[in-house]
Amino acid sequence: MDDRKINALEAPYDETREQIPARWEPEHVGRRLVMAFVTLDRLPPLRGPREPGGHWPQHAIEWVDRLAQAELSDAERHTREAAQNFTNLRPTSAEIAAMETALDWLRELRGVDSGMALVASLWALTAARHRSVRKLCAKRGWAPYTFYRKRAKALAYLADTLNARNVAVF
Repeated sequence: MDDRKINALEAPYDETREQIPARWEPEHVGRRLVMAFVTLDRLPPLRGPREPGGHWPQHAIEWVDRLAQAELSDAERHTREAAQNFTNLRPTSAEIAAMETALDWLRELRGVDSGMALVASLWALTAARHRSVRKLCAKRGWAPYTFYRKRAKALAYLADTLNARNVAVF
């Protein structure tokens, strides 16, 4: 086996996973930005006042409740079951460190060109949440061609900057 670091507690080694390039490439920088926003969404919510809604403690479901649930449509029943069986996996410390590093790139990019930083961050957030870039452009009044051109320019700039600094690829 070659000298790759494998930590089975963080993530199991899998040959089919993405290959890490020797140097930073714009596509790889984009993947890291998207993963940063995915990790950010998986972090626990901030403490503070409770959100509006069910403040009563959870209780056991009684037979009458089961009968009432039997009358629900399949879509409503599926939604309720999904809400009851939802488990939110928290990110690991390595994922959080990678997220903070990638978000620092956006902060530095904002100092150079705030427009490129805005486009790159909105693109990564939209991609992380599996939303439509076309709808984002329509909502903001941007031309998709210009949006993608600025995104490519931002990712190329970040890749060149990281390569110039000899930052290790992760």
